[in-house]
Amino acid sequence: MPTSKATEGWNVVLVSYEGEERRLLEELRGLGEFTTVGFRSLLLGRVGELGAFLEALSGRMPFSLSRVIPLEETFYASPENLLDELKRRLEPFADRIEAGETFCVRFERRGFKGLISSKEMERQLGGHLYRLLEQRGKGPRVDLEDPDKIITIQQLGNLLGIGLIDRELREKYPHVRVK
Repeated sequence: MPTSKATEGWNVVLVSYEGEERRLLEELRGLGEFTTVGFRSLLLGRVGELGAFLEALSGRMPFSLSRVIPLEETFYASPENLLDELKRRLEPFADRIEAGETFCVRFERRGFKGLISSKEMERQLGGHLYRLLEQRGKGPRVDLEDPDKIITIQQLGNLLGIGLIDRELREKYPHVRVK
């Protein structure tokens, strides 16, 4: 796991097919800085401009790559302060969801087994974001199947990443997807 000093700048989670993370590391050579994180099939990456990275991936499409999850910020949290910290960090994302757009929150948990429920986190954080949008007069609309915007939260032990994935990015780059 990267140290707290190295948290800044990690901006993608890459999921390999089962047991292929070492091969994926090789296939990604020259596209950024990537590291294993102690969870099977996962890499954490630091890439330059996201669009250029995704274009480069599309051009070479690594065989061992299952999916890519873009992140906008990474930070550390403990199970005790996780919900409050995430609610605080969701606030700027409410400004990026326009009136009439649909949204959902996706939380992928790795670690903290028995301490955190992904579904419960999605419910609480989605409800919080809904209320933020209501306060801004945006008439929030939830769509859990095919939303205009997905707020993704990736939890890798006590390291967390958060990002916004819009429909255009998902349609242009099919390997950009969350569970």
